[in-house]
Amino acid sequence: MGSGRTTVTRGEWARAVTIALTVALLTAPVSAAQDTADLPTFTGDEFNQLFTEAELDNLAPIGPAPSITGDSVIDERIRSVGEDRGYVRRPLPAGALTTVDGLPIQPDAAEAWRDLKAAAQQAGHTLGLRSAYRSHATQRIILLARLTSYSTAAIDYRLRTVATPGYSKHHTGYAIDITQPGYSLFEFKNSPAYNWLAADNYENAKRYGWIPSYPPDASRQGPEPEAWEFTFVGVDNIRCFGFSMSPDDRFCDDTESPFLDDIEWLAAVGITKGCNAQGDRFCPDDPVTRAQMAALIHRALPDLPRGLPTSFTDDDGSMFEADIEWLAATGVTRGCNPPANTEFCPNDPVTRAQMAAFLSRALGLPDTTIADPFIDDDGSIFETNIARLAAAGITRGCNPPANDRFCPNTVVTRAQMAAFLHRALDA
Repeated sequence: MGSGRTTVTRGEWARAVTIALTVALLTAPVSAAQDTADLPTFTGDEFNQLFTEAELDNLAPIGPAPSITGDSVIDERIRSVGEDRGYVRRPLPAGALTTVDGLPIQPDAAEAWRDLKAAAQQAGHTLGLRSAYRSHATQRIILLARLTSYSTAAIDYRLRTVATPGYSKHHTGYAIDITQPGYSLFEFKNSPAYNWLAADNYENAKRYGWIPSYPPDASRQGPEPEAWEFTFVGVDNIRCFGFSMSPDDRFCDDTESPFLDDIEWLAAVGITKGCNAQGDRFCPDDPVTRAQMAALIHRALPDLPRGLPTSFTDDDGSMFEADIEWLAATGVTRGCNPPANTEFCPNDPVTRAQMAAFLSRALGLPDTTIADPFIDDDGSIFETNIARLAAAGITRGCNPPANDRFCPNTVVTRAQMAAFLHRALDA
């Protein structure tokens, strides 16, 4: 390069960086594992606030209020009475729903409903699904069929049991009406199934991500309490509601992860910033993308020696574009479409074998004479990188306690990536 600088091999440099990081990071605060056997307890108003604030997928921005009667004056009166009762505008699904028990529902909620129903069955209760997603048009039909007049008193009376179109939680695809054989909808509150769901602040429902839509102790929630209606928010939203970050407890969704200490360490040393805008979630079970991998390595090893700049054709506009270009200049990545290697495939998930290559190159890990400990990576183009990672103690295999397999084609989760980086940099 003609710079006159002393040449240092990648391996020598990486070992020096690792030693420096180890000294600097040993004093970093590390969160201790917490007892998370019990989920938070909520009041009725907190349950309603939880659904409104929950981070849920596949929801569109709230658009203009739908027509109800075709008369704008009467429609405004209905909305005004509903809002005075506590009804809140709700979004519609942004994309396709799935079908479960013959009804449309959000995909995440469908899976959680099956799990809840199976758990109830095991406890001796049979749950039925009466209603799930409901369109504006359907809600309009239900309301207009029951309204006897458009006086304020008549509207308020009817809105005790029927939501205003545009304001029903059913519009989201995350609300369901539950029944038990032998009990009508309005009798569900007296059923053994409801008692099982509602016991101990709805503990059995919460364990599967469900909360009551209109609990009995809430104020100004729209309708009167409806024991049969539940909404799905997911266990992470239940755990994260009201969470307050601290230096020793950065994320609200990693408490059940076996990699808790690794995740909190990664945050404490500034390598991760979380997975949401607020920075209070880590999304431990989400896959690591190639772009995210570039960012993690860049933050962990910002002073890696770089050569000539390299650019890809498919990372323009990526929030990690600078990290990707930096990684390419270090030689850690060579692209994803050999031999041209003009693309990086930033949104592709990283497999365990690819992760081994990223880390092996970044850390300058040497070849090893130790016998290959894994029986499932023979023939992999990354077999050498995998062996180097194992020799360095960064990987322990994927099938404990035997750990004779590496699972090279399995996608790496964010929590697993935290463990790999923790072992690599804080040995």
